[in-house]
Amino acid sequence: MPRKRVISQEPPKRRVRTGCDRCRARKVRCDEQKPTCGQCSAKGFDCQTSIKLKWEQDYTSAGRAFGRAGLWSKKAAEKSNAASPCIHVTEDEVSWIRIPLISSYSFVNATVGNIEQLTTLENLAIDAAPVLDVIHTNDRDDTSSTASLSPWLSARQPAFLPRQHFIPSSLSMLPDLPSAMHSSLLSYYLEKICPITVPSSVNESPFANLILPFSISSSPAVLESLLALAACHRSKKDIAFRATSLRLGDNVLRTLRGRLGTEDPLEVAMDPETLVIMMILCQYEIINECDKRWVVHLKGARDLIRVRRNAQLYLAAGQSSVDLVEFAEKYFAFQDVIGRTACGEEPIFGIDFWTSRGEDTDAWLGCSAGLVSILCEITELSRQHRSRPGVSLLPEFQFKAASLERRLCSLRQRVLNEEDDLLQLSAELKRLAAELYLHCALNGATPAMPLVVRLVQQILHLVSVLLEHGVLAGLSWPLFVAAVELDPMEDLEWAERQDLPDEVPNYARPFVLYALSRLAGSNAIANIAKTRSVIERIWLTRSHDEISDTQLEGLEKGQNDWERYVAPLCGGLSLA
Repeated sequence: MPRKRVISQEPPKRRVRTGCDRCRARKVRCDEQKPTCGQCSAKGFDCQTSIKLKWEQDYTSAGRAFGRAGLWSKKAAEKSNAASPCIHVTEDEVSWIRIPLISSYSFVNATVGNIEQLTTLENLAIDAAPVLDVIHTNDRDDTSSTASLSPWLSARQPAFLPRQHFIPSSLSMLPDLPSAMHSSLLSYYLEKICPITVPSSVNESPFANLILPFSISSSPAVLESLLALAACHRSKKDIAFRATSLRLGDNVLRTLRGRLGTEDPLEVAMDPETLVIMMILCQYEIINECDKRWVVHLKGARDLIRVRRNAQLYLAAGQSSVDLVEFAEKYFAFQDVIGRTACGEEPIFGIDFWTSRGEDTDAWLGCSAGLVSILCEITELSRQHRSRPGVSLLPEFQFKAASLERRLCSLRQRVLNEEDDLLQLSAELKRLAAELYLHCALNGATPAMPLVVRLVQQILHLVSVLLEHGVLAGLSWPLFVAAVELDPMEDLEWAERQDLPDEVPNYARPFVLYALSRLAGSNAIANIAKTRSVIERIWLTRSHDEISDTQLEGLEKGQNDWERYVAPLCGGLSLA
């Protein structure tokens, strides 16, 4: 007689999936008590719980269903496999379809004007020269964080320069770079770095119309140094480019050292590539840390230029190389002059380099060669005073200082394009900063003097105007000269509040910090962090001396204001 089935009112017990390892192996129910479950406690076992990962590939290869997919039967799986047998075909029976040409055009963030410009440039490039050999590095292709700034620039589609003023027709097409990272960096160099090396968009940057064509046509090493510079500059805001910057910079150094160690020294010195690479590496170190490593390149360039001139082969090169070498020499000499105005150290490039007293304003210098020549003479005279303070009492010294002051006041810096107001303002800004520097370094002017206050106000006003127009080139040195000559006992009001935008401070110290933040936020071609650090230390030293007797010690030694506060803190500082 069958027994009567008792219907339980309790809910059905479900399998547990988090039991201990031993209960799961014995296939018994685990009460999951911690630290030892009931089963293991009764048997005297060690209770351990672990996670076992199951992979779908293992189940599929064993002919078992994974999880709840399919049926829990090997026979069902075999029947399923038998229902769809593999079809084998020979090579003759296969018909391959031709892969269509897929262009690298992207309509994201592009306009109709971009596409029209691209089409025009492609038509111009039909008869262009073959793609030039370029560098080959093993950079990781990381397009996720290095998207090209140009809507049509990619690793496979060459970019075109927007302007072809100094670039030959055979260089109308940039090289096909080995990775999207390189294309992105080259685009960044063209669109972000080159425009901010000159104070006005009316003038072309020599970094674009001289260095870039040379790197494409003649020097893969220079091209790699430009990519390293772009990565270094971009790493200021995106640390992901730091490793790429260091790797590319190390490759360039290895190439330069290899040439210096294996080739004829004179041949290496006479090659414009060597001087250009040293210039880019110098700029790289300034942007990177602005320590004394950039001075090493400066001194090396001086020796290299001496060898070139002594060999008397300088004029034998082509005209394009002459222009390139002249710019490189001007770059190093200008860095030397502006850097020495702050520290007053011995010159690396002699005063004979700036013999020209021309009044035509140079677009890259942001002033005339005549003004740089005056600055060089002021610095030399200041260095004499620093070594022998008593020399300032001599009539010869006073006559030279007065002569330089007259030259500065009467200097008229001509701008060839009358509509280029920004370049004119930049030239006047540097002239005012040179005048303030002369009075402080040679005539013993102090921050409390009305003349110094007036010049500081004028300099800060021009800095504000240029910042408002987006100018970044050439502002570091004038801003530095005005900032270090602020009176610690009085907060100078350089402009009326109603004449300025709300975000622009009208007091000198807050405005200096505001301007430095603007330059740093816009990634100006300078090391703003170190410049700001030096300015703040000078402010702190001045404030400390005002309430102590330390200031009298400097006066007893015959030091002027610039020698007492500015020069000792500015070794290795680049302000150009």
